Amino acid sequence: MFHEAYTADQIRAAEKPLLEAQDAPDELMKKAAHAVFRAAEEMLGHPSRVVLLVGTGGNGGDALYAGAELALGGHRVDAWCVFGTAHSPALEAFRNAGGQLLSGPPETGYDLLIDGILGLSGSGGLPSSLASPLTAARQVLAVDVPSGVEADTGVAGEVRVDADVTVTFGGWRVAHALAPECGTALVADIGGVAGELSRAADVTIARAVCPERAWPDGLVPLGPLPAPSLEPGARDDKYSGGVVGIRAGSSTYPGAALLCVAGAVAATPAMVRYAGPQAAEVVRAHPEVVAAPDLERTGRVQAWVYGPGAGTDEAAADELAWLIAREEPLLIDADGLTLLATHAHLRRALRERTAATVVTPHDGEAKRLADAVGLEDKDRLATARELADLLGCTVLLKGRSTIIAEPNGGRCTIVDAGNSWAATPGSGDVLAGVAGARMARGDEVAQAVQVHAAAAKLAAATAYGEAPTSASVIAAHIRPATALLAGGCGATATS
Repeated sequence: MFHEAYTADQIRAAEKPLLEAQDAPDELMKKAAHAVFRAAEEMLGHPSRVVLLVGTGGNGGDALYAGAELALGGHRVDAWCVFGTAHSPALEAFRNAGGQLLSGPPETGYDLLIDGILGLSGSGGLPSSLASPLTAARQVLAVDVPSGVEADTGVAGEVRVDADVTVTFGGWRVAHALAPECGTALVADIGGVAGELSRAADVTIARAVCPERAWPDGLVPLGPLPAPSLEPGARDDKYSGGVVGIRAGSSTYPGAALLCVAGAVAATPAMVRYAGPQAAEVVRAHPEVVAAPDLERTGRVQAWVYGPGAGTDEAAADELAWLIAREEPLLIDADGLTLLATHAHLRRALRERTAATVVTPHDGEAKRLADAVGLEDKDRLATARELADLLGCTVLLKGRSTIIAEPNGGRCTIVDAGNSWAATPGSGDVLAGVAGARMARGDEVAQAVQVHAAAAKLAAATAYGEAPTSASVIAAHIRPATALLAGGCGATATS
């Protein structure tokens, strides 16, 4: 399963030679429409009422040709030309198949709405007059990208399509991981578009949670990145898997130390070292941890984690400066980010640092860092990339969709959690521990992000359905989530 994501311009460039080589008019469009039809059939399962919202471009044509196939398959299919006109050959095929054109916006009561309004070329929100028609059905299938969502940024307008499923063609778009409005994203190769796309794409996308239903062959859902097994080899020991050192927690936030360490302990088989004022409490909760009262006496590690609940006074700033000056990989989270935002000398030292560094802000923390370096407000993807360049380190911008941007115009990875159960206090502390432990063994931090997202999904599962969870429960599910991902799939709705 490939995970590269492409811009709208790259997709158009890939389609151009295929469009020029068509043996018959609309050949590529009909192949795209057939993929939409197959997805719609899977969503419906029996003769149903379907409505198409049709724009003037290729997406409208895709919807109409798909609607024609649905009508021939026994479904009642209506279509509304949102802007008064549509792709003429597709409109004729739709009518000939028994589809019915509506003279005005559809009313409610449909089983499925197929969104063919804007798609790949859409920019900004939809007209407010479309807000009501978008609610005409109990399920929504979007063609390419939900209308009202920008394909290259995932930015959604106030009025937009919220799809249950989105079918795209040839390759992924950035929005399929950044915009939850896409729902379950499926890709179908049509006419060799995938072969025309350059594999030099600089964005990788993934979804930590596998789809809960099977899809017909040729409709490939976005899923997790391939995950390695963490089973130690025959010659491994407690040190060879990468020892992580953690400086977290304070008398004000003692729980941050426990949660961060819990994430690290569950993340890999290797040793975890702790430095800080909560040493006794950490060892009481996790007797396998080796604790020290301060950084200098921690012992040798392969990566450091600094920041969750560690404080923001001058003593904390000195600690962070000490770590930035070291040669081991370093992850900076929470209070460490506040220190970076308020201390110019720490930012200068960070930019001069040559060892691997990851900062892990949520959107609010990213805004404070952006203000500190003079970065104007931008979309999340642009913010993460420009912050990475200005700070000289990898930026892991946390959220439902987490963006991992490398500096100097490097690669960007986007992991859609597929759920929002991690939006709970202390969850970021757990992620910092998991990511630090994975950094210590040389793994990409994207692996930690998808493990954490899958663990949050598992943590919310009960015998009666999903229910609110907490950071400590998420930490307890890091191991099962790791096993699921190593086995080739992320978490589903049940544990």
